[in-house]
This record gives sequence, structure tokens and C-alpha cells, in this order.
Amino acid sequence: MKHVLLLTGSARPNSASTNVAHIVKAEVDKHKDIASEIVEVSSLNLPFYNATTSPSADDHEIVDENAKAWSKKVTDADAVVWVMPEYNNSMSGIQKNAIDWLFKEWENKPLAIVAYGWYAGANVLEAVKSPIRITKPDVRAEVGLGFMKQINIDGTAKEQNEIDELLAPAIKKLVA
Repeated sequence: MKHVLLLTGSARPNSASTNVAHIVKAEVDKHKDIASEIVEVSSLNLPFYNATTSPSADDHEIVDENAKAWSKKVTDADAVVWVMPEYNNSMSGIQKNAIDWLFKEWENKPLAIVAYGWYAGANVLEAVKSPIRITKPDVRAEVGLGFMKQINIDGTAKEQNEIDELLAPAIKKLVA
């Protein structure tokens, strides 16, 4: 059975990110041969990246225990979904830090990005291109969900049919 990991993008306790992740999880779970897991980025308890070497270095070794656990989660996953809120026209700092802790774990990893915000996550989809160029995941789909269009401010579904039309093909590509 394949395993899909969904990473939320906000540390706020009332974040829309958790609700959006549950919407995406419901779409993933329609595939009977797929197990899915939501990882709250705040629960990773990662320090700001502080290793003595770059994660891309041949001699890089993760010593932080929480970062080791995060590395294992991503390594063990068959595919990953980044649920990305748009913060000031970019990604959240806590999610960027979680991405930055890893390198080889992302390489060729099937990835879907579900961005959301007032501009349907358009700016975060643009901002995430830089780390993607470096870490080289296998980006299979990008979806943007707009506040007061497809989703409510709290991340719950506003227009479920529109959400389904956007997510179904994206998740199908992710797990193919």
C-alpha cells in the first residue's frame, strides 16, 4: 500500500491549513490502495536550520532528533503533498524551515502542492519554485484554492464541487 504524507503549512492553532489538509486527505483517501497521514508542521518541533553542513553536502548528517524523525517520515512516504498557505506573497517560515532541513529526501519524491489564500495561492506557487529547483522533487501537480471562492477563511470547503474538480486530477497524477 502506498503512503502519502500531507504537510500543513502553518503553526497557528486555528489555521486554515489543517482544514485544507483534511479536504486534500479526503481526496487521497478515495484511492483504496493509498494510506494517508497529515503532519502538522508545528508538531515537528524543528529548530531553525542550524546544521554545520548544507543538507546537500555528501558528508551531511542530521543530528537533531526531531529532524531525524522528519527525514524518516519523508523518506518512508511514497508521495508528499505540501499544503501551503500564502503568507506575505510567499510560503510560511515554519514550512520553509521544514523543507530546508531535508535535501536528498526530496529528490525525485512525487509531490503535489496545494496552495491557498486570497489569490488562490498564486504567489506561494511562484515562491516555492526556488526551493524546488534545488531539491528536485517530482512535482506532479499544483492546485490553487481561493478564499471565498473554493474555501472559506477557516479552510473549510465553500464550493466542494469546484474543489473536487481541482483536486481529483491532481491527486490522481500524484499517486500514479
